[in-house]
Amino acid sequence: MILDTKLRDKLKMLVEQEKKIKEFKSRLRVKGKIINKGVTKKGNISLTIKEDDNEYKFTILKSHKERFKLAQKLNIGRSVSVVGIEKLRFVICTKLKTLDKGISEGKQTKLEKY
Repeated sequence: MILDTKLRDKLKMLVEQEKKIKEFKSRLRVKGKIINKGVTKKGNISLTIKEDDNEYKFTILKSHKERFKLAQKLNIGRSVSVVGIEKLRFVICTKLKTLDKGISEGKQTKLEKY
């Protein structure tokens, strides 16, 4: 039995859309401060970002020119927003943005009335 090509093409298109949606949902999004910056063996930049109590390690590939230049300029302690995709053993950075306001490290507490 041969399926109609229109039906097969429509199913293929729907499967591709679903894959894109799942990939977008699985991205790691972090807003935090840079606590460590280094260079890998192949010349890529690795950033360790601290968000609350968690630490995340992102790799910025040197083939991504704009992100790589921005990462070179960043200093330790700078607040950033990073989005990445997990590949093998590391997270590849897909978006890198500096935060102008910065992230406060303080916690809010209620003051007792006198």
